[in-house]
Amino acid sequence: MSVRNFWTIFLKVLGIWLVINGVTTIIQFVTSFFSVIAGNNNEAWTIIYYILLLIVTIGIYLFILWLFVFKTSWLIDKLQLERGFKEDRIEGDFDYSKVMMIATIVIGGYIFVDSLPMFCRYTFNYFQQKQMFQDGFSSGWLFFYLAKSVIGYLLMTNSRSVVKFIEKQFK
Repeated sequence: MSVRNFWTIFLKVLGIWLVINGVTTIIQFVTSFFSVIAGNNNEAWTIIYYILLLIVTIGIYLFILWLFVFKTSWLIDKLQLERGFKEDRIEGDFDYSKVMMIATIVIGGYIFVDSLPMFCRYTFNYFQQKQMFQDGFSSGWLFFYLAKSVIGYLLMTNSRSVVKFIEKQFK
């Protein structure tokens, strides 16, 4: 594997991982936005501030996704990541698709393992309180961790499709 291929794989995996973890941040912005609207502080500048902050945050994560996944070669060239290596090749026979598939499985597994305990906790709280859609219990986080667990599971089991999509966008 060449040094450039190593950096390409590393940056793509890092970009996908950052964006997937950024979903939690975006959900927190949306939650705080709705709590501001529900509260007594309905001033126009506060609502505009939260909307602009949400748009900027989503824009940053989309830019990270675009830069790290779809413009990896440009990023490697600009950061000069290939410099400093004595040899042009890293020993080992790695297939790009296999490494990306393994990375997708690892990221999916991490997301699944990270979110499953929280989903179980909120599910337990739901059955304990038996008032899912009333004031005492917020069901939003229960559905969020359910969706995150399902996404992690799907990334683990459908890694081949994800890698094909990435390769299609790369070419």
